[in-house]
Amino acid sequence: MKRLLSIMGLAALVTASGAMAETVMVKGTGMGSSDSMQMPVSDGLVVVHNRTSYEGFETEDPESPFASLSGSCFGATLVEAGAVSGSGNCHYTDADGDQAVMAWTATGMSEEGRVSGDWSVVGGTGKWAEASGGGTFDAGGEGADYTNMVTGEVEMP
Repeated sequence: MKRLLSIMGLAALVTASGAMAETVMVKGTGMGSSDSMQMPVSDGLVVVHNRTSYEGFETEDPESPFASLSGSCFGATLVEAGAVSGSGNCHYTDADGDQAVMAWTATGMSEEGRVSGDWSVVGGTGKWAEASGGGTFDAGGEGADYTNMVTGEVEMP
């Protein structure tokens, strides 16, 4: 009987834990500055060392966990015969002091030079420790006029 009650209690805890998770819709623009360095190798082949610092994200929902994120992103992209590839990571801190790590993968580039691709939550501390999800991004600009438009969904346990 004790074992049955323990199993039922554990099942209730697992069910309650799952019910507490929240799917957060992400739509916003990261505002920051970039000091990326382009390294032309030959005609049609350029390596770009990417480094961006974000002061914050302007989101449609001011309560979004993304609204208070700030920090830096880094990585490298390769432009080869017009095709774009590459990846990197972002290390953010939110207003509560919790840290979030995101990964990004470049998949394309517009005629204006904005890079697009996919991002995902890797993990972090506090509310970000068990978070998961991701979406798409469209990033670009010069110097202090750098923006990153992000959309997606994040599951916040």
